[in-house]
Amino acid sequence: MRTMKRYKLTLLGLAFVPWVATAQLLPITQLPDTIVDHLDRSVNRNAERLQELKQQRLIEQQLQKTLTIKAQLLDPLVQLPSVLPILDTRKQLVWNEVEVELGQRAVEREWLILLSEPQWQQVLAVEPALNEYVQHRKSLDSIGLQLIKLRVPESLNNTAQLRQQLPELLAPYLSRNFIYQPQTSSVAEQNTVKDVKADTPLAMCDVPIVLGMVDTAINPNHPAWSGKNKDFALIQQDFLPATMPTSYSHGTAVAGVLAGKSEVLSPLLPSLTLYSAEAFYAQNEYQQGATLESILQALNWLVEQKNRVVNMSLTGPNNPVLAEVVSRLVAKDVILVAAAGNGGPAAAPLYPAAYDGVIAVTAVDDSNRLYRWANQGEYIDFAANGVKVLTARADGSIGRESGTSMAAPVVSAKVACLLASSPTLTLAQVVQQLQQQAQDLGEPGKDYQYGYGLLSRPLKAGL
Repeated sequence: MRTMKRYKLTLLGLAFVPWVATAQLLPITQLPDTIVDHLDRSVNRNAERLQELKQQRLIEQQLQKTLTIKAQLLDPLVQLPSVLPILDTRKQLVWNEVEVELGQRAVEREWLILLSEPQWQQVLAVEPALNEYVQHRKSLDSIGLQLIKLRVPESLNNTAQLRQQLPELLAPYLSRNFIYQPQTSSVAEQNTVKDVKADTPLAMCDVPIVLGMVDTAINPNHPAWSGKNKDFALIQQDFLPATMPTSYSHGTAVAGVLAGKSEVLSPLLPSLTLYSAEAFYAQNEYQQGATLESILQALNWLVEQKNRVVNMSLTGPNNPVLAEVVSRLVAKDVILVAAAGNGGPAAAPLYPAAYDGVIAVTAVDDSNRLYRWANQGEYIDFAANGVKVLTARADGSIGRESGTSMAAPVVSAKVACLLASSPTLTLAQVVQQLQQQAQDLGEPGKDYQYGYGLLSRPLKAGL
């Protein structure tokens, strides 16, 4: 057995002798240049591909690192379910808030048409069947139009189907009853009044100011103005169904920026008459929503009360109904100041801030760094302090809030002070004076992050 194994190994070794010998004796053949070039290119491509793979891996690692960091940050909004039942104080369903196209939210199967009375009669003459879907009609006298709300069957529950039912000239004045949201963090900052040093910054101006806002209700009994601030007058009007529970959180925080007065709060406007239009309801413990219908009624009322400056710390989708109302208010010299939005740097423009004629406000912190969730884009006009802002809370305490919602009232206050000293200023003249008062941040001139720059208190005189 051992002899047989040795014999096989001998034969195997002899088999390779000619090959080795031949290999040693064969001359080295020069390859043609074309083959060499081809091999060189192949090697270079493989090297480049290897480098690309390395770079791609580094990018993926960096992306994963970024996502991990972002996951640890405070998300400005809690994800809402695709169908959210909105209940009244008796736990009865008022409406379903649903997710619709492009991830937007609206009241289920509700649509709004904005028309004059003659136009509505023209619609009914063409499509009388639409009348059976009408839930109600409300006159927006200050805007000069009627707001007709429809609840349609599922077969008509899209823009294309409904526009086919309308005369061609009137079809653009149609929109879902979209939901808009305020622009503060979904979870309140944890800082409390205990870690705050007493500070008495100057007011924006000391003259009596009248200002309007569309928001949640405001807690009228908050110590920051109840009994301590005799120069603060609060006039509230509710634009929600009578049985809806009242939400106070966001409106109270915005009012706290404008008028809060305590050992640690110094009001922007120490002599203020604030018209507050309540349009927002609670979606959950942290978030509020407002229907487009409520917002339009709120704007109508504020203009009826002769408010020339309206703060809108809210955002939502573009639609022709809101665009038409904004356009008409701008034509009436009503100045709308709106939060730019907390969608993040890559988010699409949000409305009403992105409409022409609306002053869009972003937020920065005390070091003038941009709020991490702030929208960016060419529609941004100005920046103001809106990160960890000390303000009033609905429960009667003082705390910190962040978001472009907190920055917008700073600019609203400055606009109102400008108009108080020069009531005949137009929107263009107001924006021009704001530019002169702004501290340029970021790239020189107007940019996508800070707009024309930072606005802060007090109002500079003599411009």
